[in-house]
Amino acid sequence: MEHPWWRWSELESDLQLEPAAFKALFSSEKPKPEDENLIFFCQMGKWGLQAMQLAQSLGYEGARNYEGAYREWFQKEGWGEDGLLNAPSPRAHGCL
Repeated sequence: MEHPWWRWSELESDLQLEPAAFKALFSSEKPKPEDENLIFFCQMGKWGLQAMQLAQSLGYEGARNYEGAYREWFQKEGWGEDGLLNAPSPRAHGCL
């Protein structure tokens, strides 16, 4: 499940919700502290790191930070940092 970015300030209280309340709020099962991979990520890596540290402090031993964040993922998928697909300009092919 993806924790909505606009709720980062609520992460601590969200991870402390009862499982039924968590599912009602996020339509997803609450991660368990023993889950092997609870991955946090953000655009640059800073918020993901802080979220990982917070989760670990709450007992989520499998919490991880995707250090490459969106930038690395975009590059691997062929997208630019601006979120646009890196494709040749239509002008280069005489399309405009």
